[in-house]
Amino acid sequence: MFTLAAIMFAVFMGFFMSMTLTFCISIYLIGFSSGAMNKWLELWPIAYPIAVLSIIAYRPLALFLSGKVVRWWQSRHHPS
Repeated sequence: MFTLAAIMFAVFMGFFMSMTLTFCISIYLIGFSSGAMNKWLELWPIAYPIAVLSIIAYRPLALFLSGKVVRWWQSRHHPS
């Protein structure tokens, strides 16, 4: 169930998502200043492992739901 590819995906996706979200939230809360950069550097190491664990935990549910939606969409728009 948890392949190396799935774990590596979670590591990289968690890195990019946590970095982007904490940066944007810091800029939103503080404004673009050195205070925002300091807050981002304070928050990102907390958000990164949470993001990775969340991606690993939610991956099966996300795959299941996306499969359901794609099958539903295809049945509506690509009749056999």
